[in-house]
Amino acid sequence: MIRKLLIASIAVATSSAGTFPDLDSELQKPWPDNRTINVIFHGHSVPAGYHLTPLVKPYESYPHLFRTQLAKRYPYAVINVITTSIGGENSIAGAARFNNDVLTRNPDLIFIDYALNDRPQPLASVETAWRSMVDAAQAANVPVILITPTGATNADFTNPADPLTERAQLIRNIASSEGVPVADVSTDWLAAIQGGTPQGDLLSQGNHPNLVGHQLAADRLFETFSEATSTVTTPAVDFVRDKTVGTFTTPDSEVTFTATNNFSGQGDFLGDSGGTANRVEAFDGSETLQIALGTNTRLTGFALRYTEATITITGFLSDPGARIGTVNNLPGSITWDDPSKTLTLAIPWDNNRRRHVTFTSPDASLGQTLNLAFANNGARIHQATFTDFTHQTLNP
Repeated sequence: MIRKLLIASIAVATSSAGTFPDLDSELQKPWPDNRTINVIFHGHSVPAGYHLTPLVKPYESYPHLFRTQLAKRYPYAVINVITTSIGGENSIAGAARFNNDVLTRNPDLIFIDYALNDRPQPLASVETAWRSMVDAAQAANVPVILITPTGATNADFTNPADPLTERAQLIRNIASSEGVPVADVSTDWLAAIQGGTPQGDLLSQGNHPNLVGHQLAADRLFETFSEATSTVTTPAVDFVRDKTVGTFTTPDSEVTFTATNNFSGQGDFLGDSGGTANRVEAFDGSETLQIALGTNTRLTGFALRYTEATITITGFLSDPGARIGTVNNLPGSITWDDPSKTLTLAIPWDNNRRRHVTFTSPDASLGQTLNLAFANNGARIHQATFTDFTHQTLNP
């Protein structure tokens, strides 16, 4: 029974990414086997690069910023970013020209961003337009990522009835039902504001981001892309957590996890058997976790729940470019010590909300053995529980 659940979990995680694994494989190919990869940004004035209208700043806008991050991850790739966006356009008009203006350009990846200009349009018409574009991309076997909107001075993401909030939620619902990834920029935008960043510091004008706002969006796009191209191992299903097993190897034989105590934990997270009475699911300071990666395998990230701790990781070849997701307006902090090749993550309390840690330079872990240690970060409690790990096995 356990084996059937394990296989199903891996199959679902792989199929939900669509053709993203194929794209990842193409991006990894060096000359002379590589080819130009076309990434298309379809939408309105924001992906078109407008800042303070009519000023256009393509190199300070998220399509270019995303390309920069992508090129760092794939140093052998030839990446061609194409913007088919038109300022002032909504998704209904964008859907009407999708086949002629987007699919004819032989895209390898498509991003769609229209919600800001969809506000005056009927919600049902907007939904039809978005779904038609997703369906067309899937019919052409092209991976697509939907983008929830950046903010605006006349919008309120804390109000569920705000037209922009409604359309952001619609995009999430469409992505979920269509089985495509969503780059939830709106959530990050709200978190930045609630964390103390004035919205004006993210905008060039009322509805156009500045460089800071575009970088926020680009970071979310890159994290979403990274998750979509990763192989997911879910501890809730994959790990034997009955306090009898201290070592676990993934079904693909590429990653081995070893804890100083036997695995345990309840719910959808992984802990250990050595926690105190009220934290039996957690790594709480006295334990270690080792992650041994296969020769062609790299760790792309992990996610945490019920965590407030300092996590120290050794074994990287170089700086992995860690990013900590912001939860409850708390972003955490990252320290990289190059002489000792040590990464230190200070993770704030998440109050049961899943927090992602992603690596923008995952080759730093390729074929390595990583050692994780846990310590009190000075807060009222200190514990770490994992909901999942993501890894990639590259073509040899």
